Amino acid sequence: MPEQSGLSLEEPRVRPVEQSEKQRHRQLMAAHHYLGVLPKIGEALWYVATYHSEWVALLNFSAPAWKYAVRDR
Repeated sequence: MPEQSGLSLEEPRVRPVEQSEKQRHRQLMAAHHYLGVLPKIGEALWYVATYHSEWVALLNFSAPAWKYAVRDR
């Protein structure tokens, strides 16, 4: 068998952003996302992926707008 890289699939974790971490989430989005930090409008879920307790990715999911004039045209 080929040598394993040492990465365990149990080590990366994805979990919801906690209330006390929301400011850090906003700062990272402002610094690294091409759209910057976007306000939560409607239903939104924020997750953080960690590897050995270090933040490695942010995952954001938002419900689509019920009515959005530009899109609807």
